[in-house]
This record gives sequence, structure tokens and C-alpha cells, in this order.
Amino acid sequence: MKTFPLFAALFVGGLISTPALAQHEHHAPAPVTPTPAPQPSSHQHGATAPPTATPAPAQTPHAGHGEHGEMQMGMEMEQKPDDRNLFQSDMTLMTGMTPRDPMAGMAMPGWHLMVLGVARLSYNHQGGRSGDNALESSNWNMLHLAHDLGRGRLSLMMMNSLEPATFEKSGSPELFQTGESYRGRPLVDHQHPHDFFMNLSATYRAPLGADGAWWVQLAPVGEPAIGPTAFMHRASSGENPTAPLGHHWQDSTHISFNVATVGAGWKAVSVEGSAFHGAEPDEHRWDIEGGKIDSAAGRIKLSLPAGWSAQVSHAFLRNPEAAAPGDLHRTTASLHYGAEGDRPLAAMLLWGHNDEEHGLSDSVLLEAAYQIKRSDQVYGRAEWVEKDRRLLEFKGSAVPPAIDVPDIARIGALTLGYLHDFVLARALRVGAGADLTAYSFPSGLERVYGSSPVSYHVFLRIRWGKPHGGMEHSGMTMGHSGSR
Repeated sequence: MKTFPLFAALFVGGLISTPALAQHEHHAPAPVTPTPAPQPSSHQHGATAPPTATPAPAQTPHAGHGEHGEMQMGMEMEQKPDDRNLFQSDMTLMTGMTPRDPMAGMAMPGWHLMVLGVARLSYNHQGGRSGDNALESSNWNMLHLAHDLGRGRLSLMMMNSLEPATFEKSGSPELFQTGESYRGRPLVDHQHPHDFFMNLSATYRAPLGADGAWWVQLAPVGEPAIGPTAFMHRASSGENPTAPLGHHWQDSTHISFNVATVGAGWKAVSVEGSAFHGAEPDEHRWDIEGGKIDSAAGRIKLSLPAGWSAQVSHAFLRNPEAAAPGDLHRTTASLHYGAEGDRPLAAMLLWGHNDEEHGLSDSVLLEAAYQIKRSDQVYGRAEWVEKDRRLLEFKGSAVPPAIDVPDIARIGALTLGYLHDFVLARALRVGAGADLTAYSFPSGLERVYGSSPVSYHVFLRIRWGKPHGGMEHSGMTMGHSGSR
């Protein structure tokens, strides 16, 4: 089977890349004097903490430490070296598209490299009359370079996936999933592969006063300012290998072409705007498609107290679906807890709304991941989506003529999963997991899907890479970001 050598090649490539990170590691000195150290000012970073007569309590492992928690260049909790989860979440911190800067106060002469990646070998069983089975690999590998430039910092990112080779060309089987097309027909009951180029972007970020920043990003392949962080990078997704059924109501624009984004933030608030090509990627997954800039998006983010955050966004998309021409207005709003992966629980409530030429439709998603201990995580997802019943019934062919009132099918899905992680090294982890999904849907679709289909995944996950050593917790705080 072609999946095995590709999976192995991706795994070996990650191992080869990882040692390059070690040369940049830094470690904070431990306090050695019993006299109290002076209290640092609010913008002083990298200072050692005052000594204490009693040792600090051990920190709880981070939620969402897997694939979906690897994208934030935030600080690690102050844990023993053999008891740390290495990664956090939210790709916006990596690119610098946030008021906060986890590297604040640290000079970065020269180029600094970070390599992260994940590969999952899965047996995917989708039940019922429309189901299918597959042995497949979801995967990505990311290279991130950062360099001080003027008063700010330049970040370069490239993210790739071999899913065009490790998925079937029609995608990964997933009941009730819709979005994008193959051979001129809409994809139904399948999740499309990611493109080989998932991200190719350059971001410049500079301070704006003492507590703010501005940034600009140019990306032949990138993510416009619409929706929350994409599902595979969210702490709340945990180790869930499956795209939400509401993906094309919520975060499907995470791979878009010719994206230009500008933004600014101050303390807890940031505002961003993007212009980009609105069409979804086509079935030719190895190229960079480009296209005319014809769509726009805007987003407001709030960082709230006690681990809470939120976003609201809106986008106009010009002809996003090749198999269903027509413009689309998309609105999303989400509330997050523990989105930075620095708490044992991460959760998100998300609403996505599509306003298309043929009608309106909504989706609601609640997902969470809980880190029981360093090696054990449970995750879950509950969602409700309004989909085109005729598309689900006729699978994109021989569909009766459209009627003025859309024929909506309200689909529900509940997923519960578990992963056990094995720490082979600070920059290499292997995990084994499984999950189970059950559905609710209109009785009229039983002739197509059966009365009570159940789906499951059983998978092995390999994850490599770690943040730059200077981003580990060494007295550095994330609460103040105006200076570098």
C-alpha cells in the first residue's frame, strides 16, 4: 500500500529536520540568593522570578498538546523537563499577527528556524449505506523562519502536506461531509485532501506603542481574516483527526490564494482585514493556483480574562465552489476557553452562517479537549449543520431542478475520542488513539444512509519538532507585547 512508504518518509524527514532546533536552546538560571530580587517592571521580560522558600507547585499539562496545539509560539508552563507538553495553539502567534509577542524583549540576530510536523496513519470506517473504509494518512510539516528587521520582525512560513498522495483523490470518507469538488461534481460524504502547499507566507510585525502592534502579511497561499484558527491547529480540537461537518461554514478558507492581510491591535483587542482570491482549491492539489483578488474579509479578536477569548468575522467570497457557482457571504462568531493550550481544558463554541444565492444555512459546533495527564487526553465534538438534502441524497448527480425554497436537512454529529501519548524525546512523540461518531438526521435520508450509522477511527500519530528554546518559560511573560 502506498500509504506506508509515504508515512515513513514524512516521519524520517521530520526527524532529520528536528536537530536543527537544538542549537538555539536557552535555559533560565535558577535563583541562587535568599534575598528577594527587585520586582520587574511591567515590560521587563526574561527576568528570573523572585526566590521563594517553598518550591512552586507542579503545573498541569496543557490541553490540546497534539497536532492542533502545535502552532503557537507561546511560552511553556514552568514544568520539569520530562513533564512538559511542548506545544500550544493558534497559528496567529507564530506569524506575529497578534498584539502579543511571545519573543518580546528578546533580540533575534540572524535567522531562527522552527520545524513542526505531524503524521497520522489511520484506519477510517464510515458506517451505513453511504459509508466506506480507508487506510490513510493525514499529515503536514511546517518550516518557520524569523529574523529581526528594523523595529519589527519578519516571519516566513511554509507548510506542506502529502495528503494528495496519502488520501484517495476523492478525499477521506466522512459521512454527511460536503464542500469542494472532484471531476466536476461536488464532493459528498468525503473530506477533500489538503493541498501540498497549505501555507506560503511572509509577515512583518512591529510594535505600536507600549501595548500594541501592527502587522502585514502577503501570502501566495495563506489564511484570510475569517473564522477561528483552522480545526487542525486548535487546542480545543485535541487529537481529533476529522474535519467538522461545518468546515465550509466556519474555517474552510484556511487555504486561500493571493492573500494580503493588514491588522493592528492594542492590549486585548485586534482588528484585521484581508483581500484574497475567493475560490476554493481545485482538485489539482500539487500546484499553487493563484487567481484574481476578488474577495474580502474582516475580523475582530478579543482576549478576555481568565483564559477566555472570542472572535467575530465576516467575509464576501466570489464563486467559492466550482461545482455550485455563486457568491457567498460568510459570518462566524466563536467563544474560546484555553485557546492558547496553557490549561488542562480547551473548549470552543462556534457559529457559522452562509448566505448564498440559493438560501441561508447555519452551523453550530461545540468541541473540547481535556488533558487528563501528560500522556492521556480525551476529546469530543458536538455539531449541528444545515445542509442541502438533495445534495446528500443524490450525491451531486441527477439532482432534481432547484426550487425557490431550499430543501434543508439538519444534521447532527457527536464524536468522543481518546489518545495515549508516548514521549520518545522532547522533540518526538508517538500516540495511539481512537474515536467514535454517531449521527442524527431526517428520516427521509435513511434509505441513503441507513437507520443509525456509526463511524470510527483507529490511528497512530507521530509528531515532531519543538518551539525555539528561547520561547520556553524563563520568567518571560506574554501579557505585554509592545516591545520586541
